[in-house]
Amino acid sequence: MRNTTMTEQPFSAGLAAGLSAAVTPSADCWQQRRFRAMNTVVEVVAYHDGEDVTAAIETLFHQAEQRMSRFLPDSELSQLNAATTPQTVSPALFAVIETALWAAQQTGGLYDPTILADLEAAGYDRSFEYVVTRNGFSWPAATDAPGAAGRRRTSYADIVLDRAASVVAKPAGVRLDLGGIGKGWTVDRAAERLMDAAAFLVNAGGDLYAHGRPGHPRGWRITIEHPLRRTHWIARLYIDHAGLATSTTMKRRWTMDGQHRHHLIDPRTGQPAITDALSVTVVAPRTVTAELLAKVALLLGADAGLAYLTAVEGAEGLIYTADGRVLTTPGLASVLDAVEPTGIAD
Repeated sequence: MRNTTMTEQPFSAGLAAGLSAAVTPSADCWQQRRFRAMNTVVEVVAYHDGEDVTAAIETLFHQAEQRMSRFLPDSELSQLNAATTPQTVSPALFAVIETALWAAQQTGGLYDPTILADLEAAGYDRSFEYVVTRNGFSWPAATDAPGAAGRRRTSYADIVLDRAASVVAKPAGVRLDLGGIGKGWTVDRAAERLMDAAAFLVNAGGDLYAHGRPGHPRGWRITIEHPLRRTHWIARLYIDHAGLATSTTMKRRWTMDGQHRHHLIDPRTGQPAITDALSVTVVAPRTVTAELLAKVALLLGADAGLAYLTAVEGAEGLIYTADGRVLTTPGLASVLDAVEPTGIAD
């Protein structure tokens, strides 16, 4: 049995039961919805004979955005970040923050939800579509952004949670960014709501949960985008009753002060990560777990990241390296259908 670096997550285990038989698709039963939320395109597909089950998922995502977006000044998270005293928050926001702090502890700070000042200093101080329109301009760094030397005096470890009262107490100046983990957490909540459907897929910009076997005995066919060739894919796999997420340095990129930047900050330096892993894809029981593991493996780099994923029980991963190789954990073979490092056209 493989060792694991993770203990039990402090959130719902509602994604427990599998689907035993393949679904025979019928056009009458498929429901589809596509919308924009949480700074990405969300797609919901469900095989369900009855009322529209996708509308509630759209509402769920918009509610999550209103709670967790750092770009909305009136969001619950923005209000918490601006507060200087302990704050009572909604149970939903508390659950995401609790998960984020648990993940930070489990990864020794390689995942850190309190790097918002570093993100802003790197130029990611507003919604990404507005960041890229300023390419080439020089922007002042946030005044509270720490330098790489010395780093911050306070961190995620200084945040105190009172679960019974849903109260979050944080030091002055500590602010949270819940972007990636919030999206994965919301995908998992959507999956819980759709479990009555024979098959469904919730895809939020590549962070997804797939359930059931719609016409194929191995599950949903998922292609992994080539990080350097957007019209090509490097791997194809089948998943059923599992989450999947990809972390890459090649997607959200911009130029600041003549230097290329991206949105994945290394908490050890406070700067965009320098890594030989260009993208990492992880399959795990929950989407939020896949998202966290993919980010940590990318920060560790190709070889250390692969070793890290191999040691995590219940998770499998694929890493595309800077020298054009595809590395996979041994157990990924059970869901993997094809791999092509140079890419295959859609």
